[in-house]
Amino acid sequence: MEGLVSVVIPVYNGERFIKDAVNSAINQTYSDIEIVIVDDASKDRTEEIIFGSFNDLIGKKIHYYRNEKNMERAYSRNFGVSKAKGSFIFFLDYDDIWEKGYVSESVKYLQEYDIVYSFPRTFIDEKGKVIRRSTKKIPKTIEEILYSSMIGYPTATALRKEKFSGYKDKYIPREDWEFFLRSFKEGLKIKILDNDKVFMREHGGRTSRNPVFWRSTLKVYQDYINQIPDEYHHLFLFSIGEVCLRFGDLKTGWKLIIESLKKEPSLLADKRRLLSVLKRGFRIDRILKKGGSPSQ
Repeated sequence: MEGLVSVVIPVYNGERFIKDAVNSAINQTYSDIEIVIVDDASKDRTEEIIFGSFNDLIGKKIHYYRNEKNMERAYSRNFGVSKAKGSFIFFLDYDDIWEKGYVSESVKYLQEYDIVYSFPRTFIDEKGKVIRRSTKKIPKTIEEILYSSMIGYPTATALRKEKFSGYKDKYIPREDWEFFLRSFKEGLKIKILDNDKVFMREHGGRTSRNPVFWRSTLKVYQDYINQIPDEYHHLFLFSIGEVCLRFGDLKTGWKLIIESLKKEPSLLADKRRLLSVLKRGFRIDRILKKGGSPSQ
């Protein structure tokens, strides 16, 4: 049994990329799709581009809503779901795109699972050119993926509408990871696909480069550390520690990294993980960027 898919696209000042995102949803091989766009009070030409490019579909296949003021992306996604008519919800960020078979494959698994997550492999630049492909090895269990913070991108997330409990503003921009932590705790069945069908766009505006990413990561840590099973504590601590090191919070970062290694020394057997800690923990990344000595 299949059904209507609602693609929820929150957008704020997305004039450069929104057309590509909407087209990637329209061009899916799965035909029973509606697109719900929630414009978070954009100040650029986002609305003009949407209506100029898709005017014939507005009110039919595409439903456009505009917040009176900027409410942030968690609210916009939640609002979009409240307006969605489909049995299945697919989130798509305005700056990302999908391969045309993405929805069709995910829907097959949504007959059995509550949430389907397609592990992102391909990253594109502002012009849509592939700049890198991830070769990262995916852990075998959902627990390892979840507590290592290897899951979250809304663009890669599809779910049954009745299972959606909402994104929480307090965790922005880690609200996506927190959603998975909470959903798993509530007993939802999550399927991981490694199919390279979602393309993530890298540009200067992505929130993963903003210090608020570090602060919200610490909020997740504070609220969830006592809920993580003991056998996965080391993964959770290490993932939080890595973020702290990346943003220069060396004291907290090293504290968590050392604590995680006391629980599981074999973590550093992973060469990729070891290199990441060395680069960030000793600010080698800063030296390479500046071409000089570290500032701290």
